Parts: sequence; C-alpha cells; structure tokens
Amino acid sequence: MAELKRFGYGLQALVVLATVPGQYSSAEIAEQIHCEPTALRKILSRLTEAGYIKVRQGRGGGYSLACYPGEITLAEVYLSLHDDIPMLDGMLDTTGNHLFGHKVRQSFDRIMTDIRAQVEHVLKSYTLADLVEQRQTE
Repeated sequence: MAELKRFGYGLQALVVLATVPGQYSSAEIAEQIHCEPTALRKILSRLTEAGYIKVRQGRGGGYSLACYPGEITLAEVYLSLHDDIPMLDGMLDTTGNHLFGHKVRQSFDRIMTDIRAQVEHVLKSYTLADLVEQRQTE
C-alpha cells in the first residue's frame, strides 16, 4: 500500500511542477499536495534519480521539471517509485507450504502476471501531460 501512496504523491508533485514553471521547495510542494515534507523528499529524490525532475541546491534553489510532461508516462513514474517486491506479491504470502498451497500459488502467480501486464499497459497510455490537462479543465 505504501508503494501506491508514493506513486500518488509522486504524480501530484510532478503535476505541481508541470503546472506552473519555476522552482519549488519540497515544503511548498508538500503544502500543495498535503503530504509530509520528509516523506515527499524521499519521493522527489527517486524522481530526480530517474531524471524526471532536477534540483538546485542552496538559496533560491528548489525542484523543477526536467522533461516535457508529454514525455513522461505514468508507467515510467510508477516504475521509478516501485520497490523490488511487486505490490501484489503479498497475495502469495497467503499460500502455505503444502500441496494445495503450491497449486493455488501457481494460479495466483499467473493471475498476478496478467494483472501486472494490464496495469503497465494502462499506465503507459497516460502521460503527465494528460494529468496536467485534466487538472486545468476542472
């Protein structure tokens, strides 16, 4: 669940940066999206490492978008904030180490593979620009 929260806050931070040009401190972004600044800085760090945002240190510094919003797919953002363990693998923890558990685990594994593929397909079809455009029309 924490992974989805990171994704949600990360997308919101990117929308803030894409909506109004300039540089923002993590505190300013956190205030806009109602997120704890320390948690947001970790998210911003991952997005910086992925190349979606850039940061300028020091007085007058802050975060800004490093790419055009149309170049950033939601799938790319998700993967940059994704931990090594996929969010659905917790389902596998419910199967036991017995014959029935092993059979069910194989079925769960196939289902989760399909779900991941569908999620990735949908997220690839949207860009940050789509979110910015939707926000501006509301």
